[in-house]
Amino acid sequence: MKTFNIIKIKNIFLIFLICFFVNISFSANQAVVKNIYIELDLKENVDHRTIAIETSYKIALSRYLKWITLKETPDIIDLVGLLEARDYVSGYSIENEKYKKEKYSALITVTFEKNKLEKFLENKNIEFFSKKGPKTLIIPIINFEQRLILWDDPNPWFDVWLRRPLDSNLNLFTLPTGEVDDLITLSAQDAINLKYFKIKKLANKYDADQAYILLVNVESQNEKIKLSIEAYDGFSQEVIFSSDIENIKINNFDYNLNVFADTFADYIDDLWVKENLDNINSETKILAKISYKKYSEWIKIKNFLINNEKVLKYNILIISNNNATIELNILSIDEFVEDLIKNRFKIIKKENNIFISQYES
Repeated sequence: MKTFNIIKIKNIFLIFLICFFVNISFSANQAVVKNIYIELDLKENVDHRTIAIETSYKIALSRYLKWITLKETPDIIDLVGLLEARDYVSGYSIENEKYKKEKYSALITVTFEKNKLEKFLENKNIEFFSKKGPKTLIIPIINFEQRLILWDDPNPWFDVWLRRPLDSNLNLFTLPTGEVDDLITLSAQDAINLKYFKIKKLANKYDADQAYILLVNVESQNEKIKLSIEAYDGFSQEVIFSSDIENIKINNFDYNLNVFADTFADYIDDLWVKENLDNINSETKILAKISYKKYSEWIKIKNFLINNEKVLKYNILIISNNNATIELNILSIDEFVEDLIKNRFKIIKKENNIFISQYES
């Protein structure tokens, strides 16, 4: 009876493990594009919702392709024209739908099948990289006639980032909340002086791997204004981005701040994609054999593989209730092994094969 119970428990564990991986696999195959705003003129005998949904598919597809490739907007438009967008959609949701006066509006989220879309790109020999980038702290400062504003209200540049969906790019942007300890940690002057330890302290509070100081200067030009932006890496203290727009009408001020935000975010995405595409060209394929005694041990190893920046791709070949064989595409086998050891995993390396297990507690 005892033997039967052990076998039964092992079978339940294995079934649970398989179900878990089915869910993980499904989730990993989903690409989400949020906050697609659609506005239409109301007309009789027209299915406005259907038109809005179909339109959102194309917009979402365009945005996602812009994120994961290095293609310019005209090329993206041509690519989308080659596709039937709905064929790549796995779902959608409408967060906000209104019929008001003579307008219909909706805020829509669209989910794509990543694997299907990536296969299309591969067939077209288009390079892409779709893994999310590091968590990045954005510190938006605006300079109005020699007055620096970070935490003070109003800071329209901060407000632009506050309204902007922070998960609408590959890089995971985050904003400081402006709590009292934030104000004590970093002033606007500290930020533009690139005080490393203060910027680093604020980034650590928000678990950010990077921090960018985004300084917008506003200059009056008769009845118009000039906007310029300089973006600094808060850790390396280097200028990483700059741009300017002249002859702006006052009523287009917020619009152009949004243009700055979108342009900078796209630029950072392109840097992330290019860096990783360069790395992919020098990647190494290895076979990892993983041993574990408990489900919690497997979860710890699995999470390490998913979150490790040196792991570009992994494919589970065999899995049971106490071991798994995984094919890994990595950047550097030596650095990967070093990371494993630092995280207290037991490692045996034989050429391009590694054996991973957890040290006994």
